[in-house]
Amino acid sequence: MLSIVTQPSLPTVSPGSGLLDPVVVIALVGLLLNDHLLKAASAGTSWTLLTGKLSDVCGVLFLPVLIVAGVELVGGWRGRYRGPSVALAVAVAAFVAVFFALMKTIDVVGDVYAWSLGAVQWPLRAMVALLSSQALPSVVSVRHVVDPTDTVAVPAAAWVIGQARVRAASWASSGATKASYSAR
Repeated sequence: MLSIVTQPSLPTVSPGSGLLDPVVVIALVGLLLNDHLLKAASAGTSWTLLTGKLSDVCGVLFLPVLIVAGVELVGGWRGRYRGPSVALAVAVAAFVAVFFALMKTIDVVGDVYAWSLGAVQWPLRAMVALLSSQALPSVVSVRHVVDPTDTVAVPAAAWVIGQARVRAASWASSGATKASYSAR
């Protein structure tokens, strides 16, 4: 009897395609559902601890992938995408892990994060205000809680490194060269 064994196919790689990874999509959906529904529904219950940690893990997993995808997309638009970079993934994962740990353990770093994110959100809030004929809002800090136990989420930042390794292997096995993306 003849048996056919096939190797699992590696994912198709293009700039930003790491965002399409099912685990990353689940993390984003989990983050959105948790922050906009589950946290409010669990307020005042013992589930609050779980929903807080779930947000942290999902966010710390998603953010490095988003940053790497953004760098890849900019490289693709400029015609300079050379395939997935494990070195970039390591650098981004390290930055996110260290910054997250610092903002969850040091008040001043947490304040910088809260005001910075508030400033990043301001243009959208201003556009909504202008379109609805309201006065421009001021920049406000987002709600942030310094909680060292949230650092349990730090290892999730490493997901992007494993993902970059798989994507780099797929890129290499596809016969792509460092200069071939624009011709693909």
